[in-house]
Amino acid sequence: MLALVALAIPTGCAPAGGMGTPDLTPLPYTDDFSDPSSGWQTLSDLNADVRYDGGGLRIIVKLENLTQWSAAGKNFKDAVFEVDARPNGGPTDNGFGVLFRMQDRKNFYHFGISSDGYWRAGYVKDGDWENWDDWQPHPAIKLGGETNRIKVVMRGNELSFFVNDQPISSKQDDTFASGDIGVFALTLIDKPGTDVTFDNVRVSAVE
Repeated sequence: MLALVALAIPTGCAPAGGMGTPDLTPLPYTDDFSDPSSGWQTLSDLNADVRYDGGGLRIIVKLENLTQWSAAGKNFKDAVFEVDARPNGGPTDNGFGVLFRMQDRKNFYHFGISSDGYWRAGYVKDGDWENWDDWQPHPAIKLGGETNRIKVVMRGNELSFFVNDQPISSKQDDTFASGDIGVFALTLIDKPGTDVTFDNVRVSAVE
């Protein structure tokens, strides 16, 4: 992870939330993206492509220093959120992962990894990024084009982060209590072309 200081601009396919507080989504919730009408946001423009593709949800970010995400349109509080993420090419100096307890495009938690073995976690509040742990290496992250299982456990204000079922970090934070889930891919400065497919989303009850 060479470009450590890049701050990507969050851009979603459409605003998440914004319609009051919806009822909590029943658990477990799963999506293998085999049905293109399952409700995740898609788009195609000069900045990025987000589409159902080959039984997954694929995000291609065409510009440098940009974050593109897709949200499910659900609402979760305490839950375990996990997803498979597989890079299809592009720079290994990239970023991709999950968003959770999303209020809208400017307020959410994030946890991401990179194809060269780094991770970071934090939140965005009113559009401002706050990284508890900026990009750091971890041996649990599979490199290159291998698939990684990314997982977040949300239990009240306790947030725990895992990759391939190995614990990465944990944090206590009260910024957001519930919200939508999403997946994202980002590019860093001078590194356009991040291309990641997400699959096998599962949100289950916390044991």
